[in-house]
Amino acid sequence: MAGTLPQPRVSRNNQNTQLTYELPHRIHTVKSYPLQSPNGSTIIIYGQENGVRILWRGGRQFKPAEDPSAAPKKSNGTEKAVISLDSDDEGPSPSEDKPEFEDMAELDPSKPYPSILQSLDLYFGTDVLHLALLPSSVLKTESASWRGLEPLRQKIVFTASCADNSIRLVTLPLLPPSPASKSRDEFNSSFTTANAGNGRWGESVIVLSGHQKPSDGVSMTAELPTQEMKGDTKSSTLAGPHLIIASHSREVTGLLLLFRVPFTSPKPSVEPFQKTYLPFPAKSITFNTALTEPPASQLLIADSTSGCRIYDYKLLSNTSPSDEPTSDLITQRGTWLLSLYPGFQKSSESTPQHIGAHAGFGRKTIVDAKWISNGRAIIVLLQDGEWGIWDIEGVGPGASQGLLGRQGIRGGSLTQFSLTGFIEGAKPLNSNAPQTSISKFAPMTPSTRKTVDLFGNKGPSGPVRGQISIIEVPSSSPTKPAEESIVFWLGDSFTVIPSLSKYWSATKSSGRGNMFSGTPSARTIKLEKVDLQGEHCSGIEQITSHAASAISTTALPSEIIILGEHRLVILSAGTPTAASRSETRMALVETNANGGELDVIGIDRALARMESRDSSGLLGKRRLLQ
Repeated sequence: MAGTLPQPRVSRNNQNTQLTYELPHRIHTVKSYPLQSPNGSTIIIYGQENGVRILWRGGRQFKPAEDPSAAPKKSNGTEKAVISLDSDDEGPSPSEDKPEFEDMAELDPSKPYPSILQSLDLYFGTDVLHLALLPSSVLKTESASWRGLEPLRQKIVFTASCADNSIRLVTLPLLPPSPASKSRDEFNSSFTTANAGNGRWGESVIVLSGHQKPSDGVSMTAELPTQEMKGDTKSSTLAGPHLIIASHSREVTGLLLLFRVPFTSPKPSVEPFQKTYLPFPAKSITFNTALTEPPASQLLIADSTSGCRIYDYKLLSNTSPSDEPTSDLITQRGTWLLSLYPGFQKSSESTPQHIGAHAGFGRKTIVDAKWISNGRAIIVLLQDGEWGIWDIEGVGPGASQGLLGRQGIRGGSLTQFSLTGFIEGAKPLNSNAPQTSISKFAPMTPSTRKTVDLFGNKGPSGPVRGQISIIEVPSSSPTKPAEESIVFWLGDSFTVIPSLSKYWSATKSSGRGNMFSGTPSARTIKLEKVDLQGEHCSGIEQITSHAASAISTTALPSEIIILGEHRLVILSAGTPTAASRSETRMALVETNANGGELDVIGIDRALARMESRDSSGLLGKRRLLQ
């Protein structure tokens, strides 16, 4: 049985294949789970107007039931047993749903893309605006010190920020529910029968309270028990591993809450253990992806007016606000470690309307910021289309040795980028705009004001939405570290850096983006003709690739999810593109030089066949950016 999603509309252009799923509800955010389901399915989670939907895509198919008409009615304790849900005492336990799968995953030649195997709706009764997952480094680590996380690897764990001011921590089995379980009459009559938290699908929901306004973003990480010396013995300050959830909202000047939830015996409702007011509302927050202390306890907080700051919730501060009662349970305060500041707008852009729109005296607006290089550097996206990297620990090529060790941070009111670039299609504000010559002595009549508004040098009336998506792509060699694939979304522009480390090295060696490099992953790629049918983009995400050497064989190292308002678009690269043909030409020449059978005529014929296939749409050219 397939999921409840309709069949996708497939379209191909000269760059990629686009699968479009049209959905009946409005969607706000999407995440791709770092771990696969035991049957090999990729797990996609997105927040919509009534809760959360989980998709299991690809993998081994369900085994057909021996008697499909009788399977939902069995109640004799067999593997497909379904018990009546008339009362809580008679409800099925998660262990009673044991789906069985085929031995091998089969791919239909007529549909050369993974299909949706199963879907599951968790009904919250409110909009889910933001989602947060544990870092992939935490879920995939093999370190002995993190062995206490095995229970997390057997479940889907995510945090949902909801429009009713609540935050929900949800756990769910990795395996998709069986078709027999989903076909129960109770669920067909009303999908609200199995509200999230009732445990009908093996899920658990913990409500995190403390906000008076909807949360604007959440992030989560894991925390191992800490030990302290008491005499000659060590004692743990925390009993067992915990989940740490951070959330921010626009309360007062900006509010940051941190919650600590134990793995075992969690309470149905949890209060924050730290509460901090921010000088400005945050744009995004992200926990460090490192596995060692203290970086693992550091939180990156970006706002639109003062830059990025790093907060360590474990490094407690002795100071506390005097206006808060001492009897308040929230007495802990973390420490602010570092502030990073973006540049200022150019003088030609510092017009009165932009000074009013950007309260940092013309400082560039931050759209999003994320940790990269295992939490040792930060990548930031600005509203004028510029992006840059702050190399905190000097992980980039050519980083110098500083007073604080190997680090690459310099600057005071302006923190210099170690690497920077611009997104094509997202031009800086007021750049290359047509000018209207109007004398400053001429009266500003309604007619002339309308002319200035239509043709003058005026920026957008509101902030440009955007996001950064980062994912680890397996390396072609087990001895080499995984590569990082970066996707930028800004307005209606989408840009991909297939391998950040290779792009960084190529840029440093040539002094500019290595546009003519023979390595496709050392370039930036602009995604063309992304068809959202006129809808605004509401989010992006990359699907984790579990196949090795994805970077070297395809233009896009991962599949890219782009959300519309009522549609989910998955972009995937096909066979090698135009840039790969130049590499093929070199390989053929080398083969001929080494005694191969191909001559120049044979090479031209092979390339001609490739060109003819390219023109028919089976292969695509890729637009390369500097």
